Amino acid sequence: MTFSEAKAIAEAIRDELRHGLSPYTIIRNHPELDICEKTLYNYIESDIFKPFDISVFDLRRQLSRKLPKEKKQEYKKREDRSYLRGRTYSDFKAYMAENPHASVVEMDTVYNDISKGPFIQSFKFLAPTHPFSFGFYHDTKTAQDMLDGVNLLEEILGPELFSRYVNVLLTDRGSEFSAADDIETRSDSACRTRVFYCDPMGSSQKGSLENKHIELRYILPNEVDLRAIGLTGQEPLNLCWSHVNSFAKEKLQGRTEFDCLKFFAPEVFQRFIDYGLSVIPPKEVILNPSLLKPYRKKA
Repeated sequence: MTFSEAKAIAEAIRDELRHGLSPYTIIRNHPELDICEKTLYNYIESDIFKPFDISVFDLRRQLSRKLPKEKKQEYKKREDRSYLRGRTYSDFKAYMAENPHASVVEMDTVYNDISKGPFIQSFKFLAPTHPFSFGFYHDTKTAQDMLDGVNLLEEILGPELFSRYVNVLLTDRGSEFSAADDIETRSDSACRTRVFYCDPMGSSQKGSLENKHIELRYILPNEVDLRAIGLTGQEPLNLCWSHVNSFAKEKLQGRTEFDCLKFFAPEVFQRFIDYGLSVIPPKEVILNPSLLKPYRKKA
């Protein structure tokens, strides 16, 4: 629960608590709070409202119901979601209506084992003339990791190309992408991009990247140990992206994403080649786990 959310609830219930009304009655009087009686008891007995001068002693029968010790230990405040303000999917649509030519890049994470990784921070450039996909390897999935990935993307492209081709980053609401202010600004506080978030359960709102994940999964299947099949760092991941971007597509009239990027954005194409990607001849493209066989550790 955020500070502002706690304050709003506290202001709604304070007088009625002190008038001797029970949490049950207060909840009935305030359906707009959208919480149950038990939740309100938990909030009060866990001192969520202590900064607003509400404590367990304001309960009419505070001694008749005590939160079990293990419950007190398990209870956690709701995660602060303030970074979503002004960055929801509705805000994204409004921004794009005002800036129809803005270059959008979708961002996400791909992984099989959330407990030990590895994690792929994926990007899909949506320019219709030169769609292109890329991503970074991470051993952990923190907000700092994702910020480092965006910083590295800018380092690869350079500030000028980054500002030209990454006007907007559209991602999901995972906590790893919560450092919105830092993602949007450079170290000198200059704005470099805008970040927006899809609706909850709204993966289709970044459907182009989700479809790209399907292609990546040909090489990196679900429910396998990705390190065991050879995904051990950025180098093998670059190999995966090289093959994914090197096969011809009907919707591109038989061209590859590399073909389009090289023709329409040759500077960007060269920056990724310099970083370690390579164009794979059509007959040498591999889209299955055998691609990473050279990186597998011998037992």
